[in-house]
Amino acid sequence: MNERDLNTLKGGWEGSLRIGRGDRVPPALPSTNLILLATVHGDPAGYDRAWRFLEHWRPEVITVEISPFSVRYRRREQGSWRRRLQKALQALPPEAAANAAVARVAAQAALPFEYRVARDWGRAHQVPVKLLDTGEMARRHLPRYKEELLTPENLRHLCEQGASGTLEEFVAHEFRRARRARKGKLRRLPGLNGADQGKRERLWASRLERLAAANQKIVHLGGWEHLVPWPDGGGLFHLLSDLKPLVILLEEAEQIKLGIKTETKGYAMTGGLERR
Repeated sequence: MNERDLNTLKGGWEGSLRIGRGDRVPPALPSTNLILLATVHGDPAGYDRAWRFLEHWRPEVITVEISPFSVRYRRREQGSWRRRLQKALQALPPEAAANAAVARVAAQAALPFEYRVARDWGRAHQVPVKLLDTGEMARRHLPRYKEELLTPENLRHLCEQGASGTLEEFVAHEFRRARRARKGKLRRLPGLNGADQGKRERLWASRLERLAAANQKIVHLGGWEHLVPWPDGGGLFHLLSDLKPLVILLEEAEQIKLGIKTETKGYAMTGGLERR
């Protein structure tokens, strides 16, 4: 993103990469204009998966669970974060870099794939990208990365206390949790029911409702825990119920592209330290 693009983000959520609209719209998938594309943050395959889905469905607007402030801050600090991460890893055994928990930290220190794929696909197809968050939480948590997250002590602790396996295995596990949650077989973690998270979700819902009023095809990219319909009524799905959104797990997006039979339940089509 160049300086001109960054300047378009300074007006809060109304700022976007305003380049126009694509000129080719394929047949729509469902009878709704709002797709909630549920992701696992840090998914190594996430960028390619999301790109293929966007190519298939051709939205007219893309929204992302991130703030303009977070994008600016991350871009400014990503070089420093990368160097600090590499220095911290040098103090640990060589196998530490492959640890799933450490790999998640590395993903947090980079621009999220959800933002990057929305930015790149939007540029390529002249589709506006809206960043929905206010940056309130990012202002509190991103400055802590240098002194708390990206330290040898924290990485060592994560290696010792975190689950074994690779980042890919962690992502697959999270999508299994998402499928269970979508079927009403999983309860929402207490942290997601807090006042801050509820405030953020209501804000996103309000902004998506305003965009949906223009009757355009929208794809929203966000973490699955905010998007699936929780039994307690939490999450964006319930807040946007009047719009009849469709929740699609990013892992399942290719099944829709390939025409594989999918299971629906009225609301869905099947086939740590993260601070946005």
